[in-house]
Amino acid sequence: MTSLTVDRSRCVQCGLCVSVCPRGLIRLDEDWPRLTFPQLCIACGHCVAVCPPAALDHSRAPLARQDRLPNSSPLPPATVRQFLRSRRSIRSYQNRPVERALLRQLLDIARFAPSGGNSQGISYYVMDRPATLRRLTERTIDWLGEAAAGHQPAAAVYSRYVDSFRLDGCDSILRNAPVLVLGAAPAGFARGRENTLLCLEYAELYAPSLGLGTCWAGLLEAAAFAGYAPLLELLRLPAGTVLTGALMVGFPNLSFPRLVDRQPLDITFVEA
Repeated sequence: MTSLTVDRSRCVQCGLCVSVCPRGLIRLDEDWPRLTFPQLCIACGHCVAVCPPAALDHSRAPLARQDRLPNSSPLPPATVRQFLRSRRSIRSYQNRPVERALLRQLLDIARFAPSGGNSQGISYYVMDRPATLRRLTERTIDWLGEAAAGHQPAAAVYSRYVDSFRLDGCDSILRNAPVLVLGAAPAGFARGRENTLLCLEYAELYAPSLGLGTCWAGLLEAAAFAGYAPLLELLRLPAGTVLTGALMVGFPNLSFPRLVDRQPLDITFVEA
């Protein structure tokens, strides 16, 4: 059962825990914090994290697992802006494996991404065997070929991918990446896709600091989301689990000395 413990020798009764609770479940009872309706708590840990004297502990978001911020000052805006603008999709990788310890480090940061109602719920399946990755590319190409023959709106683009692979061996699916990370969630989990997008984007942003590059495997995702059985069989996800995202990972073959531009900002301040 979810519980909130108060160290009364430390608590200064400031009420920050009350104000920060996203569901308004904490009340001051005789001036001491108390968790009401614990069954509704999402275990976000904000009450514990905000407490200046570390007087609170939470059974599902324990104080012992929260790290003290060495410096709570935000990074300079120019630094953060440059960092975010420098993210690039990498489509050319070195022909060398990525150590699994490094992949574990990469994905460990993904679990700290925001999620709807702190629902989290995302699992990761890492595929790094070259033969398996090759078969995944082949099955995705097969699906693209069938989709192109069916005269879908993107048929012309699909045909180019199919021809470049079958005629020239050009892998436009996984880009010869040495690793494919699959995000997965329980079937029927309404927030599975959006949570995965946030988690894998955290991994994307963290990857360059580890010397890694990433790129979304959007064509493979499309084939999987379409329910293409030959591909799904290769993914070997557990029963009751569905693919919710796919990310290529590897050591980049190149770097970008400039920051690219985007479309102009389109913003409207609504006065109504």
